[in-house]
Order: sequence, then C-alpha cells, then structure tokens
Amino acid sequence: MKASRPKPRKPLVPLLLVLSVGLVAALIVLFASHRDKNPGKTLHRWWAERSVQKPNLVLVTLDTTRADHIGCYGDPDARTPAIDALARRGVLFAQAATVAPLTLPAHSSIMTGFYPTYHGVRLNGTTALSQEQTTLAEVLSREGYQTGAFIGAFVLDGRWGLNQGFGVYDDQFDMKKFKRLDLAGVQRPGNEVMDSALRWLEGQKDRPFFAWVHLYDPHSPYEPPEPLLSEFRSRGLAALYDGEIAFADQQVARLVSWLDKAGLQRKTILVVLGDHGEGLGSHGEGTHGYFLYDYALHVPLVVAAPFGALRGVRVDAQVSLVDVFPTVLALAGIDLKARVHGRSLLPLMLHPQAPETGYAYSESMTPNLQFGWSALHSLRSARYKLIQAPRPELYDLLADPGEETNVFDRHREMAREMAVQLDQLMAETSRGAPAPEAANLDKETVERLAALGYVGTPAMHRKAADSSLLLADPKDKLEVFTAVQRAGELMARDEYPLAAEALESALQQEPAMPQARLMLGACYSDLGRKREAKAQFDRVLKDDPQSVQGLIGLANILLEQGRTDDVVTLCKRTLSLDERNTQACALLGDVYVRQHEPQKALPYLEKAVEIQPKLTQNRLNLAACLVEVRQLTRAEATLEGIVHDHPRFPGVQFNLGVLLEEQGRPREARAAYAAELASYPDHFKARFNLGKLLAGLGDWPGSISQMREAVRIAPKRPEGYLFLARALLEERAPLDEVQGLAETGLSLAQTPDLRALGWFLMADVFNRRHQAARMNEALAKARMQVSNEKGGSRHAAQRD
Repeated sequence: MKASRPKPRKPLVPLLLVLSVGLVAALIVLFASHRDKNPGKTLHRWWAERSVQKPNLVLVTLDTTRADHIGCYGDPDARTPAIDALARRGVLFAQAATVAPLTLPAHSSIMTGFYPTYHGVRLNGTTALSQEQTTLAEVLSREGYQTGAFIGAFVLDGRWGLNQGFGVYDDQFDMKKFKRLDLAGVQRPGNEVMDSALRWLEGQKDRPFFAWVHLYDPHSPYEPPEPLLSEFRSRGLAALYDGEIAFADQQVARLVSWLDKAGLQRKTILVVLGDHGEGLGSHGEGTHGYFLYDYALHVPLVVAAPFGALRGVRVDAQVSLVDVFPTVLALAGIDLKARVHGRSLLPLMLHPQAPETGYAYSESMTPNLQFGWSALHSLRSARYKLIQAPRPELYDLLADPGEETNVFDRHREMAREMAVQLDQLMAETSRGAPAPEAANLDKETVERLAALGYVGTPAMHRKAADSSLLLADPKDKLEVFTAVQRAGELMARDEYPLAAEALESALQQEPAMPQARLMLGACYSDLGRKREAKAQFDRVLKDDPQSVQGLIGLANILLEQGRTDDVVTLCKRTLSLDERNTQACALLGDVYVRQHEPQKALPYLEKAVEIQPKLTQNRLNLAACLVEVRQLTRAEATLEGIVHDHPRFPGVQFNLGVLLEEQGRPREARAAYAAELASYPDHFKARFNLGKLLAGLGDWPGSISQMREAVRIAPKRPEGYLFLARALLEERAPLDEVQGLAETGLSLAQTPDLRALGWFLMADVFNRRHQAARMNEALAKARMQVSNEKGGSRHAAQRD
C-alpha cells in the first residue's frame, strides 16, 4: 500500500467563483434567514456534548452511477435498499451534478472542492492532480484523522495524485490478471475493495478516521456476479448495468452493517455519491465521457449523519460535487481556512425549503483535447441547463428530463444570461490555476495509454486556426468518436489489424484528427509497419509541431531504427516544450547508455527520478548508470532501497549482482543473480553473468549449466555459445562440440572482442588437435581483432 509523500505547506487559495448580482443577493437573503449563523460551530458543540472529539468520516464514491437508476431517486425497479435506507435517515440531494463525465476529473473535484478549470485534471490518464492542490485527506490528516483510501480501478491509481494526504492508499491491483494495460479495464470487484476497507477500519475503531471507498462495479463491462448476473441478464444491457449497481449497493450495506456492529453509527458521517453517469445509448452515447446530457451529469448524493435535524431531508436546490469538500468539513465541525469553489451545503441541509438559485458547472474536454473539436461546457440549475457548443443547447429539465427538445430559440434571453454567467465562471475559476502536472507513469504505461487514445501528457485547450471559424460541434462527430473508441477497445485486445482499419476509416472522414493518428501510429508500430507508423507521427507534427506525444512517438520509432542522433534532437525539443517530461529524459538516458556514454546519460536519469521519485523503473535505470560511472556507493543505496520496497522487481537483483561484482564480492553477487533467476528464469543477462561468475570461482560444471540455459534462452546471442565453449574446454569435453559452439558464436559475433574470443577458442581447439597451421591462422585473426578493439571490452551492467 502506498502512502503520500510529505510536501511543503500550500498557500491559501482565494475564492474564485464570481456570482451574478442577483445570485449574490439571493444568497445574502438566504443566509440572513438562518437562525443559526454558524451551523458548523453548532455541530462542533453537538459533538462535544456527546464526548466525541472528532466524528468519523466515510466517503463512498459509486463510479458511473446515474441518479435515475437509484430507488430513492425514483426508479421503482432499482435494487438499492442500502442507499435508499441511508436517504431515509439522512439527506438526499435531488439535483446533484458532477463536474465532468469522467472518473479522474470528477474525483479530483470531490477531493479538492475546485472545478477542473482550476485543478487542471481535464481527462483520465493525461495529468495528475498537482502537489500544489490541497486534498480533503490532507486537511483531515492535519486535524488528527487516520486516513485510508480503497480504490476499485487503475484510473484512480495513486500515480494520478489523489493519494495526497492518505496514510494508506490501497491501489494494489494484481496486474498479472490483465494481459494488457487498459486504463478503464484494470479493476477489482467491490467486494474485494470493501474487504480491504473493513480490514483497515477494524484497526481504527478507537481513533477518528476518514475512509474513502471507491466502488467501480457499475462501469462497463456490465458483469455483476452471480446470482445477480442470472437475474438481470435476461432483461438486456441496461438491466445488467442495474445489476452492477445492485452489487455496489450490497457493499454499501456491508459497510453500514459494520458501523452498526462496531457501535460507530452515532459517531460517523457517511456520504455516498456517484462520480458521473452512463449513456446506455441515450443521445447515441453508449457509455460516457463525451456529451453533457443529464444521464452523464446527474448523480446521486446522500449524506447520513447522526443529527435528528438531518433525518429524512430532501434538498431540491442545485448542488455540485465541488460542494462535497467543504460540506464534509462543516459536518465535522472543522473550519475551512482556505476558500474553494464549492460551498458548504449544511445551511441547505438545515433549511431545505429556503429559496435558492444556484448553478453547477460541468465540462467535457474529450472532444477538444483528444480530437481537436469544440469542447463542451454547461451550466445547470434545478430546472434549466445550458450546453455551450457551436450550436448551443438549452433544456427545461422539469418538462423534458430526457433533454430531447432544445428550447434555446424560445428562451434566448435566459440562454444569453446563463452564457454570460458561464463565461464569467470559467474565467474566474481558472485564474491563478497552477500548471498541470505530469502523471507519475512508467514508459510502458504511457505508451499504452497513448495507444488507447489518451494524450498521455498535459494538453492545452485547442482553438481553431482561423479565429473566425468555429471548431466542429461534437454532435456532428459522434460517429467518428465511436469508431475511434472502438479502435481503442480492439487495441486493448491486441486486435491491431481491425483497429488499424477502424482508424483508417475514421481518418478518411476526419483527416486532421490528432488522436486517431497517434493511435494509428502506435497500431502500425505494433504490427511492425514502422515506416507507416513514422508517417503518422510525422503528420501529427506537421499539423502541430508542439505535439509532445507526436515527438515521443516518433523518437521511439527512430530509436528502434538506431537513429540515435535524431532521437536526441527530438527529446531535447520535447524538453524545450515540457522540461519535466520524463519520457524524454528516460529516452535520452537510454540513448546515451546505448552509446556507452554513461556520464551524458546520468543527468537525464537523475532528472527522471527527481520528477518521479516513486517510479521504480526510473530508480533502477539510474542505479545501473551509477554503476557504469563507478558511483558505487550511490548505486548500492539506490538498489537496496528498491530491494527493500520491491524485492522481486524485474532487473533489481541482476543490477545488484553487477554492483557486487564491481565491488569484489563474488559470492554475494552469485546470490543476487540467483535471486533474479528465481523470479525470472529466462533473464538472459542474469543467467549469462552467473555463468561467467561461476567460471571465475572455478565452478566449471555450474558455469556450463548456466551457459547451456543462456544459449536456450537467447539462441541469437553469441556470448552464450562462446563462453559455453570455453567452459567445456576446461572440462575437457569433446572437441567437436567445442568447435561447433565456437563456430556458431563466431558466425553471430558483431564486435571485435567477441570475435577475438571466438578465434582464441578456435586456436585452442586446433592446438589440441595438433593442427599447427590452422592454430596460427586462428591466432593471427584473434590478434587482428584485439588490435581493432584495444584491450577488448568487458560486459558491464546493462539495463533491461
């Protein structure tokens, strides 16, 4: 389990949300009407009177859960008794809206109280929540709470920044279960998440805790466990979705039952909410993340607290998920020192009938950042919703909950006023926002996310090249979007030929779509069509010379072609655009190591670790380079740290073995190589180095055994044949076998040192056969190779 790293104290953030004069006046009237001028302090006294120093806080987020598929929100067929019961004994917010129809942006707003315009997380997988942001867990940790998070999907893995402030962040997914990385597909069922949460809670009964439980089950694919699967399957896809919600509700019931049995219900505040909804075919959208209709934005929000005044309350006012942060603190009696975009909902909870005219902001940046079309922004009240697009939309949600009739032309004045509000809100809430932060991703993860349609790096809002023209309306591009989304699913299943066909078809309709070209480039690369892959990245860079993902994609292609000078140029250009791009740093380090220039590689590998200190592969790459430059003390400390954290991490024991050999500790090196091979039996370099080491220790039978395995593992590598031949000579093996191995090794050898070894072995064989002329000829060839390679070259530490 991961814990967040300490960081400097963050400055207070000013209130950025600017309200209209009318709305400000309405809020003044509202708050003036409250008899209790500071409900937070009242609750603080309430807790004190019950000898509760700090109430426990539990937040359950239901991924991909629409409000209208929950019983207490009006669905008579819903199987959600636990959530419905919480609504009866707590507060139900009838008009809660998410900030974005995507998991990571929505949760970033829940945990910070800021809209995406400020926290900068606009898509899944592209950026991390900046360390400059303050999370709910950080505030509560400073207030003395034990903090634990239990995560159901890789999309919320700690590398995207939401682990800040959590003492325990349980995002440990068994990646062996998944053949390929898929941001949305790597998940674990809700019962396992809740098992982990309840185990942690058992140890927290006697001290205040904040637990966040993320249940991902309602997300596609819809595969509820038995007996729910059999029960819901016959009713179609939407019913299976309901079955997943029913399963998530069962996990909520387990949590409520545990609180009851532990005697903590009267000391605990429980918040249950959805992060966004699901299309299920409405408006042509099968899942979510594209449009801003209510199936994606309207989410459940239920708060259950042990206050009689907050029992069975329904709030019909418009609220937003950014309100969760300040509301949880208010319920706990904690003063919110920093202002955020959200507001405490406690006054509305105590006075649900008070007049209220609030708005909720939402956005969909997927069409813009990934496809180059117009972004979508919306402003929602309890009755009306404006969707800002090239062809704007206005819906009367009371009369038309399915948003089938656009009434923009009928209510132009209202739409104009809402548009002004929306523009002001976006301008003010983005003012002073910190720069987006790159996610803490390894090379494989970044490449995989890019291949599946994620930008993989902070992206800027795209604008039309000609300011007089509008970007395409996403409503007109749904078919293209669906095709690209389908291609990503095919790539996740390694069906690259079909994925390439889908992308080629999409690009015929939309030739300038950067994301499809990036995906097609990755697809061609996996199919071995390197020239065509390069052409796709070239086209992306022609249209956008500052496309970081295009630069990195092209650099990877050129690295495979051995064009290292061009790779260096591309990576340095990338760093001029994004100085903290770890992909570029890692590639530069890789290039210089390949060129046997470890001193040049070192600063780039150090930079990669500085940017992503928790990324184990970066640390391992740095350690291997430190061995090369003979900074053995630093290398040893780095490797020991990795062994302590991840003793079976690929390559760590191998590199430790190399280090120990450099330090003259052969027996410890032998143990390290053996440990690497125990986990990864086909690791050629570990097998080969162990065979050489055993030869040096005089264990020729052991060396022969290892070298035979090395030849089996890598039949195209000359070293195994040559060193096996050498060991067999020491053991007086049949000369025909030795000569055959030496000849095979020579035929494969590309470097002077290996050729020299091969000819020396042949000379030895000819000497033992008493063939003096052939012996002298072989020695002459060996000496010529030695002269070509002064002193030969030894096999040093190499990174995997």
